Amino acid sequence: MIERIFQVAGAILSRIRAYLFFLVHKSIVTKEGKVIIGKRITIKNFPEYGKLRIVLKENSKIKDDVIIQGSGDFILGKRSFIGQFSVIGANEKVIIGDDVMIATNVSIRDTDHTFASTDIPMNKQGITTAPVIIGNDVWIAHGAVITKGVIIGNGAIIAGGSVVTKNVPDYAIVGGIPAKILNYRGIKEK
Repeated sequence: MIERIFQVAGAILSRIRAYLFFLVHKSIVTKEGKVIIGKRITIKNFPEYGKLRIVLKENSKIKDDVIIQGSGDFILGKRSFIGQFSVIGANEKVIIGDDVMIATNVSIRDTDHTFASTDIPMNKQGITTAPVIIGNDVWIAHGAVITKGVIIGNGAIIAGGSVVTKNVPDYAIVGGIPAKILNYRGIKEK
């Protein structure tokens, strides 16, 4: 009986937290259907470059302690989720497809700092951006880093701790620093 009371109270608190999240961020975040929002989600708009716009599609989920920052577009597909302590940096565009699993401590960023000049401090040289596009049915394992301009194909798997600097074909399994193709899903070893 007590356990059931705590479950109901937890569900009510979760709904209130989501309602407040969308109320506070209504100028930045839109949702298409039911979504689940974890605790301590941080939204950081960088107005010096533009306005951050976040679209959460039906049945998507953002777990606790996630940071979404930037001045571009971020779209999270249907039934996709972002694990705890992950960071999404969208100064141009980050698009995540449907049914994507993003584990904990993942970093996805469409931006780099410019650093070519040695006469000017790097923090005064600006940024360069290129969209990051992640297909459907992708699994990005713990601690992976996805860098600007990368396109990850449908059904791909990114191994834990990988740094992805180049496009990943459909159904490829990649790993390492920098990530390289290790295998493809659906291929049976002899």
